[in-house]
Amino acid sequence: MPKEEAKKLAIQALETVGIPDAKSRYKSYPYEFSGGMRQRAMIAMAIACNPKLLIADEPTTALDVTIQAQVLELMKNLQKELNTSILIITHDLGVIWEMADYVMVMYAGKTVEYTDTISLYKKPRHPYTWGLLDSIPKKSSEKSEPLNTIEGNPPDLRNTGVGCNFAGRCPYAQNICSEKQPPLIELEPNHFAACHFQGKDKVLTRRSEI
Repeated sequence: MPKEEAKKLAIQALETVGIPDAKSRYKSYPYEFSGGMRQRAMIAMAIACNPKLLIADEPTTALDVTIQAQVLELMKNLQKELNTSILIITHDLGVIWEMADYVMVMYAGKTVEYTDTISLYKKPRHPYTWGLLDSIPKKSSEKSEPLNTIEGNPPDLRNTGVGCNFAGRCPYAQNICSEKQPPLIELEPNHFAACHFQGKDKVLTRRSEI
């Protein structure tokens, strides 16, 4: 498109994401913006072409809680206004709860669990998902209480694919886990998990529930 038309569209996109005085800020350099403003500018770039799908990779990283909430609210409003779908890639389970309708939990490049958000939080079925949820600090926790962690280190991706990628860190792992890759199967309607010990006729007991 002509340069002037492109400029007009860029300014309109900046206004849409809440950049104040967009006409003058249009010429600003990134270092003249705050972290939250830079994130808004990135979203403006993404929506400028009216996408059907917006992919947001760690959209709230390095933002304080207040700015994070503003960015998430902005994304939800844009989703409604532009009728677009949003795919969020994040390690922040609070963001997932706030934004997602469905969740795909991945480990070392493989899907280990997939279901709707409420089911994932109420009834998770994969040990890695358990570890992620247990790692979230609880309001009821004592200050001196140590944080829960997932023991071990992520695997070398060059050596994955033979068995379950999570086997080396899973407290429930047995020999089969290192020898055979578990298939992703439907345990309940629209709830899938990839674990040798989870199935329609078998349920692995979560140790925190014993």
